Amino acid sequence: MVNKKQQLIELLRIHFGYESFRPGQEKAIDSLLSGQDVVVVLPTGGGKSLIFQLPALIMEGVTLVISPLIALMKDQVDSLEKVGIPATFINSSVTPIEAEKRLKKAEQGFYKLVYIAPERFYNKQFLDSLKKIKVSLFAIDEAHCISQWGHDFRPSYLRLKDAIALVGKPRVVALTATATPEVREDIVKQLQLKDPELIVTGFARPNLQFAVIPSQSGQKVENIVNFLITNPDIGAGIIYTGTRNKADEIAEILTENDIKAVVYHAGLDADSRRWVQDQFMDQKVQVVVATNAFGLGINKPDIRFVIHHDLPGTIEAYYQEAGRAGRDGLPSFCLLFYNKQDRYLREFFIKGDNPEPETVLEIYDFLLRRLDLESTKESTILVTYNEIAKQLSESVPEMAIGTALKILEKEGYISRPKEKNANSFIRFKKKPSEVGALISKRAKTQHEVLEKLQEKYQAQLEVGFDFIAEELAVVLKIKKDTLTRAIKKFAEKDLLEYRPPFRGTEIRILKITDSRDLELDFKSLKEKAARAYEKLDEMENYVYHAGCRQEYILNYFGDYKVAPCGKCDGCLRNKRESSEPKREYLRA
Repeated sequence: MVNKKQQLIELLRIHFGYESFRPGQEKAIDSLLSGQDVVVVLPTGGGKSLIFQLPALIMEGVTLVISPLIALMKDQVDSLEKVGIPATFINSSVTPIEAEKRLKKAEQGFYKLVYIAPERFYNKQFLDSLKKIKVSLFAIDEAHCISQWGHDFRPSYLRLKDAIALVGKPRVVALTATATPEVREDIVKQLQLKDPELIVTGFARPNLQFAVIPSQSGQKVENIVNFLITNPDIGAGIIYTGTRNKADEIAEILTENDIKAVVYHAGLDADSRRWVQDQFMDQKVQVVVATNAFGLGINKPDIRFVIHHDLPGTIEAYYQEAGRAGRDGLPSFCLLFYNKQDRYLREFFIKGDNPEPETVLEIYDFLLRRLDLESTKESTILVTYNEIAKQLSESVPEMAIGTALKILEKEGYISRPKEKNANSFIRFKKKPSEVGALISKRAKTQHEVLEKLQEKYQAQLEVGFDFIAEELAVVLKIKKDTLTRAIKKFAEKDLLEYRPPFRGTEIRILKITDSRDLELDFKSLKEKAARAYEKLDEMENYVYHAGCRQEYILNYFGDYKVAPCGKCDGCLRNKRESSEPKREYLRA
């Protein structure tokens, strides 16, 4: 055992540059190497990845790592390759031919770690290839995604227990940074783990300074800009928003104030996400303005601030996102701008995440009708949420449609192998000089956009090119809305060919039955909605909490052996009030 420990320390030093383990890491690794399943709950920045990366170097065969986001996989694989550890990933950004090549190389022992998107387990060809690989460790990152009581439930994670059996039931490690005791129990239950080692280290992040700043809705962005302008040397940071439109708006305003910012949200395709991530990681921009789609596993230790423009829906989500600041242990800020109207947005999301039973049944009926219409032999259709929405009896937001599809997917009626995305496309039908002559002289904005396009893309305008509006707006240094309006005006005048971005999903019908016979547990769905409102109440209670912010969060996760942090706005306010001289009043 001593030799094995020395070997681990040596590998730790050679590949990762550390001389010792962080709390919880060594115990988790020892348990895995002894053949035991492990559930790990470590705070963000606590070194969860090392727990499966280091044993992978010792164990025979391959370590499969299940990760929910493309950005997370790319970031970790890039980091592993830099330190000489052979690793790869397989997700929707990889072509089927390339995926097969990578699986073949894994079968031949070329890779020690293979990162996989959970949606891949819907693919029969992929599963057949996976059977040929000797898997020694099955690692599940962001394991809270498997629990409907967690803050980021994903139906695709429910297939993992079958995937574990498919590859011969290797030892399993499930890792997360934000899991209440209830979610931990659900992780064990859903994965069918037998007496796993549970490792939970302290959730405290003493280097983080938390604060809640009451703000009028219209003043939030102004306050954020003032914060960045008055702290010009603060370093890199993330600004989280509740909607994509708000993310676009804030990024544009920051850019106008000479603050280098980019946008990241689920509406971007894989190439665009990689571009944004690389810009941020390479320190070419200071700020990423994002929805909660950004951040999982991003290995950037020197994020100095995380700002929330909108109220998060749960304490789990907030602490995970805020915890991306200061992973290097240096002082960092976690600011939450709050307005009492913020709750309405979260209630809208809860309703969208919990559609009415009638909506679910209607959507299933629509899918069957669409399948009959297309007469496909493979029981697969490609459809947009907007197309579905037009066929429903009541107005339903796209979010509710997505949730209804998740419900049908969870119960095995459909599967969604992959999303389908296409960038915008433009091609001028005339030479730019001729286009300029046909635009009214009073349309100064259109002339400005045309001149900037000519300056940057002269050779491509007549042959056409794909683009992302957010990226192109940054390159041209104009507002995205200004760019989009001008392009649409050109298209209306038949001066250019314009193809807007496409966002759709591929749906495979697995079971065909009468919608009245669908076996759906609507009682559990109602319980889930009630739980979501309870979690929102907890989040709002945090906002109005008069004591220590970090103490409140740690108590929520079941850690009661903590003292006030001494640096959050609550602690500083209480310290200030206690130091003020007490007034004495004369008795009448």
